[in-house]
Amino acid sequence: MADESICRNSSDKSFEVLIEDLKNAISAAGFSVFHLDKSGLVAFYRNQGVSMPENYRHAMIQMCKTENSGKSIPANPERSVFVQKFFSVYNKGGKTEIRFLVYSPELIVNLLGDDEGNAGSSNQDFAQNISNAFGAIKKIADSVV
Repeated sequence: MADESICRNSSDKSFEVLIEDLKNAISAAGFSVFHLDKSGLVAFYRNQGVSMPENYRHAMIQMCKTENSGKSIPANPERSVFVQKFFSVYNKGGKTEIRFLVYSPELIVNLLGDDEGNAGSSNQDFAQNISNAFGAIKKIADSVV
């Protein structure tokens, strides 16, 4: 596996149905959905004066497993850039598309560096836990398309 990759799924479901199915699948997998009321990118860009196509839909769905991240971040605050995961969901060519980024455990460890002085789990353990979370996220994405 590359150090990072974009996972891609495509569905015939409508944008609205896929978003609802995604929210339910995220919750069923033990993750929490955050800031859903602010997930609509089209409205955000229009509010900033950017012209967007009339029928274009795009949302960034933020998810996290708070019981894990809440313990891990105080041990090393730099881990915070990895604990929030995002699904990018948009419509294109009559399909609803879903995307998310995946990072290898090696990249995470390399970016976080030395554990010395950190209380709690090691960066290596953290990276493996994030890798396991990416596996769960892939199952979520696969289940909703």
